[in-house]
Amino acid sequence: MYFRFFLRIVVFACLLAGFAVAQVPPRDPDVEGPIVETLRQKAGDETVSKFVAATEAMDSGRYDQAAKLYEEVLKKAPEFDVALRRLGFSYVALGRRLEGLDLSERALKSNRSPENMLSRATSLLSSDAPNFEPSQLEIDEANSLARETWAKNAANTQDEAGAIIAQTLLMSNKVAEFEIFAPTYRSKQPKSASAAYFYALFLANKGDFAGAESEIAQAKELGLPDQMVEPLAQEIAKARDEQFFGLGKYTKYGYIAAALVGVWALGLAGLFVVGLVLSRKMLTSIEASDPNDTTGAEQSSLRKFYRRVVSIAGVYYYISQPFVIFLVIVVTGGVILALLMVGHIPIKLVLVLAFVGAASIFYMLKSLFTRVKMEDPGRVLTEQEAPGLWKLVRDVAATINTRPADEIRITHGTELAVYERGSFRAKMSDNADRVLILGTAILNGFDQNAFRAVLAHEYGHFSNRDTAGGDIAFRVENDIIRTAESMGMSGTATFYNLGFQFLRLFHFIFRRIAHGASRLQEILADRVAAYHFGAAAFRDGLNHVVRRQVEFVHLADKEVNAALGGNRPLQNLYEITVSDNSSKEEIEEEFKTSFERPTTHDDTHPSPRDRFRYIERIRSAEVQSLSGDVWELFADRAAIVTEMNGVIEKLLRPSYESDHSILGVG
Repeated sequence: MYFRFFLRIVVFACLLAGFAVAQVPPRDPDVEGPIVETLRQKAGDETVSKFVAATEAMDSGRYDQAAKLYEEVLKKAPEFDVALRRLGFSYVALGRRLEGLDLSERALKSNRSPENMLSRATSLLSSDAPNFEPSQLEIDEANSLARETWAKNAANTQDEAGAIIAQTLLMSNKVAEFEIFAPTYRSKQPKSASAAYFYALFLANKGDFAGAESEIAQAKELGLPDQMVEPLAQEIAKARDEQFFGLGKYTKYGYIAAALVGVWALGLAGLFVVGLVLSRKMLTSIEASDPNDTTGAEQSSLRKFYRRVVSIAGVYYYISQPFVIFLVIVVTGGVILALLMVGHIPIKLVLVLAFVGAASIFYMLKSLFTRVKMEDPGRVLTEQEAPGLWKLVRDVAATINTRPADEIRITHGTELAVYERGSFRAKMSDNADRVLILGTAILNGFDQNAFRAVLAHEYGHFSNRDTAGGDIAFRVENDIIRTAESMGMSGTATFYNLGFQFLRLFHFIFRRIAHGASRLQEILADRVAAYHFGAAAFRDGLNHVVRRQVEFVHLADKEVNAALGGNRPLQNLYEITVSDNSSKEEIEEEFKTSFERPTTHDDTHPSPRDRFRYIERIRSAEVQSLSGDVWELFADRAAIVTEMNGVIEKLLRPSYESDHSILGVG
C-alpha cells in the first residue's frame, strides 16, 4: 500500500467538503411538497411563500437573504425543524457558525430525520473561516450521524451521507475503515461524483493508478469541478511515476514493517510471560484459599482474567497470521534474491524454498477460511437403556443445585466428560444443551458411590460455568494442529520453515495459558465433588478412572493387534481381564507413573497426586453412601458392550488393512 501517497493527497480529499456536502441537488417535488404542506397547516400561505423564497435563495447561494426569510418563517412556526436546519445551514455559510450549530441541534432534537442528521453533520464540518479544521469531537459526531443516515438507506440522502462518512474517515486518518467503505459507497452510488472521487483515492492508495485516473475522469463527467479534479490528478500522476522510478524513496517503510514485526514479537513474548505468571498465581491462590469454597469465589477475579487472556491469546493467533505470511515472503524472497546477487543459482534449492514458502502460506490461509464442524461423540443413551443412570445423573444435579444433563452420549472409549452444545448466546445465558459423555470402557468395576463423586466433579464444571466458554481455545488449538498436520503431510514441516516454527512456538505459548486455566477449573470442580459426596469417594472414583484408562488401552491394543494380525474377529474388549503377571506388572507400573507424576505446565489436569492433596482439608457434607456397580443402572449391559465392541472393530479394521498399524484405543 502506498501510504506516503495517501497521506500526501488526503488533504485534497478534505477539500471535498466544499463540493460533496455543500452541494444542493434540485429539489424533488415529491420530497419538498409534503414539507410545504405541513408548514401551510402550521402557519398559512404567507409563511409558505416566505419559506419557498428562502429555500430558493439558499440554493442559489444567497445566504443572507435566505437567513432573513427563514427567521420570519420561524416567528410563525418556531419549532418547524426544516426551517431550523436550513436557517442553521445559512448561518454557518454566513460565518455565524455557533448559532448555526445550535439551530441544527434544535432541529435534530425536534425530529431525528435523515435530512436533519445530514444538516447537522454538514454544519459540524463547515465554516467560512480560512484554514478551518473541525475538532475531532465534531468529526466523530458528523461521522456517527452520517452512518446512522446511511443505515436508513433513504435514496435522497444516501449519496450525501456516503460523502460525509468517507470525508470524516479521511479527516480522522482511519485508513483501514476508509478502504472498506469507499468500494461500498461507489457500488451503491454509481452516478455520484463524490463516490467516484473517493474511490479514486482508494484505488490510488492501493497502487492502481490507472483505475484511479479512470475514476477521476468519471467524477469529472458526473460534475466534479476542475479545481477538485486537477490537484488529485497531478498527485496520482506523480505517485505513478515514483512507483516505477523512485522505489528507493520507500525504504523507510521497510523500517516501519520491521518495527511492526518487532512489536508483534514482543506481544508473543508478553503472552508467554503472562502465561507463566498466571500459572504461578493460580498455584499460590489455590494453596492459600479455603478448600471448602466450592464456588471458587476467591478465584473469581483470577478466573475472569484467565478467560480474558485466553481470548486475547486466541485473537492474537489470528492477528499473527499476516505477520507470519509477511515474514515467510520476505525471508524466502530475500534468500532467493541473495542467491541471485551472488551469481550462483542452485535451481533445486530455489524451487524447494519457493515450494515450502508457498505451501506454508497456503495452509495458513486455508486454516483461516475453513472450519471443521464439531461432531458429537458416540451416540445418545436413552433413558430406557439406563433408567437408573438417568436418575442418578438428575439426583447429583439436584444435590449440587445445578441444571442436569439434557443428553447422555455413550462411547466406546474411556471418556467421562461434559460439554455444552449451542450458540455462544445460548451458552452465555445458560440455555445450551448440557451433554454428558460416558465411555463404556470405564464402567467395568466402577462403584456407584465413587462414580457419583466423579459425576459431581463433571457437574462442578457446569455449576462453575466452565463449559460456557472455551470456543476460542478449541478453535485455535484445532487450527494449529490441522495446519501443522497439513504441513507434515506435504513435507514442508521443516526446521527452515518459518510458518511451521511459528506454529510450534505459538502452540507452546498457548498451552501455557489455556492449560493453566483448565487446571484451575479442574481443581475447583474437584472441590464440588469432595464437598458434596466426600473426598474418599472422589479419590476412589479418580483412582478407578486412571486405572481403567491404563488397563483398557493396554488390553485393547494387545487384543486388537492379535485379532487383526490373525485375521479373526475381536474378542469382546469389555470382557477381557488381566490374566498374566507380566501384564499386571506393566499396568501397575504405568498406573503408578500416571498417578505419582508431578503436574507440568503442559497438563490440562493436575496430576492425581496433587488433586488429592488439594481436597484433603475439605469438610464433606453428610450424604448416604451408595452400593452396587454402575452397570446395575443399565437395563442391558450385554447389548451395550457388544455394540461398542463392534464400533471399535469397524473403526480399526480398515485402518489396519490399509497400513497394518494400530494407533491405539480410547
